Amino acid sequence: MYVIITFILLFLAAAIILGLRLSRISVSYSWLAAALGALFCWISILIWQLDLPRHFSPSIWAPASLFNSSPDLLAEPYAWLYAVCLAALAAAVIFTSPARTSTTVNPAAWAGTLALTGLGLLAVLADNPLTLVLGWTAIDLTEFMNTLRASDSPSLSERAVISFAIRAAGTAFALYASVLSAANGQTFLFEKATAQTGVFLLLAVGLRLGVLPLHLTYRSEPVLRRGFGTVLRLLTAATSLVLLARLPVSSINPAYIPYLLIFVGLAALYGGWQWLFASDELNGRPYWIIGMSALSLAANLRGSSSGSAAWGAALVLFGGISFLYSARYIWFTRVLTGLGILLLALPFSLTATGWSGDFMWPYLFWPVFLAAHFMLAAGYVRHLWQPGESQYLELPTWAQGVYPIGLAILVITAIAASVWGWAGALKLGTWMISAILSVLCLLAWLAVWRFRQFAPAESPRLPSVQRSRLVDLLEFLARFLWGVYRLSGNLFNLGNSLLEGDGGLLWTLLLLVLFIIIYRGR
Repeated sequence: MYVIITFILLFLAAAIILGLRLSRISVSYSWLAAALGALFCWISILIWQLDLPRHFSPSIWAPASLFNSSPDLLAEPYAWLYAVCLAALAAAVIFTSPARTSTTVNPAAWAGTLALTGLGLLAVLADNPLTLVLGWTAIDLTEFMNTLRASDSPSLSERAVISFAIRAAGTAFALYASVLSAANGQTFLFEKATAQTGVFLLLAVGLRLGVLPLHLTYRSEPVLRRGFGTVLRLLTAATSLVLLARLPVSSINPAYIPYLLIFVGLAALYGGWQWLFASDELNGRPYWIIGMSALSLAANLRGSSSGSAAWGAALVLFGGISFLYSARYIWFTRVLTGLGILLLALPFSLTATGWSGDFMWPYLFWPVFLAAHFMLAAGYVRHLWQPGESQYLELPTWAQGVYPIGLAILVITAIAASVWGWAGALKLGTWMISAILSVLCLLAWLAVWRFRQFAPAESPRLPSVQRSRLVDLLEFLARFLWGVYRLSGNLFNLGNSLLEGDGGLLWTLLLLVLFIIIYRGR
């Protein structure tokens, strides 16, 4: 019942916004409807805890001979964690929007944020591949159309097509896992995935996130709006990572785990390095998603569902803080920096279970993932202390009142998820890792403090890593695949023009004769 109320609140608020826009009523009422809808949605998801777990089917598809499964939703603790993070992100986007609307006000973006969040909740609640694929496809189409609309050059449009094709391939792997189960006469459930199907689900998640194999989605994307663009990017990652928390330990063949950990470790290192030295948080957004997703995948490979979910929740909450904190204020910066301790796997923190599970060959993999973890956390703090787009005290008075509420919702959610509501709450975690990370962060802080104290007044900023040989190689592979695609299209168009031209009938007869000769020869 509570889940249904959440969806009603989301879509009712979106409908009210569109109605107010068509009625040409003041934009302030549209913002109020969006803010209240997002806030009540977030509160309603917190209330889900009164009725967990909860399974229900929105509708039964018929006939059964054609549809062997119907959309099913399951509200359980891991789904609740991702759902409350996505709702908090949507509320934060709308409450902080006054800091980004000095030039344009777009109620359609607020309605789109609420509707997209509704699609994200459907995906995180999915209890079978059919429901998950429907949610993934709707989100991918939304991202694809939004990117095409925002891009202003053919090359960026090509990147959008390539990215959509890669994610569609990931969705196809999920469907193939379902087909394998159906071929064995079994009803496919995520919690009972076998080693035969689990590897395809892992590939599906890796392809959608850009981790397996490593590819940078929209590295040169047009600068999307901080608000809707942030929801779109982080929601896409969260709805893919939620699948990892539902897969059992036995779903991956142990023989493949060391090799997968090597690839995931390299992706985590690369994402962490590029995120740490990105020129700003928006340019570093793809690397943040790559790095945090790689840590989530690694936790899943170690057999830790709670660790995987912890990294997924941290990706949404701390990414939301970093990307939405555009109006700087020194006290806000200090508080948000202090909140970064929840990223260090300290006991009873959000990421306390991030290092749970058993590493194969621990002395080989620990340094790799430890370095990636440190760089992601350090990058989060570094971007908080960079100059923002505006200053908080320069905002209108009413905006100064609502802007901190958006950031506070993310902060409250991060703290609440650390102590309540799911399997990773109130856990001690791996104290050795948290101690090492704390010492590294303290040493890094002392080094930065001494550098600023003894450096000249106009000290150079940290270098911005823009390109690397790996990026050039990935872009070359993408261009090669796109060239093959265009060559195939040109050949198809050539054949089409030959058959439809003046000599089309002759070509048809020739092909028919050749087909008859080949058939008779067989």
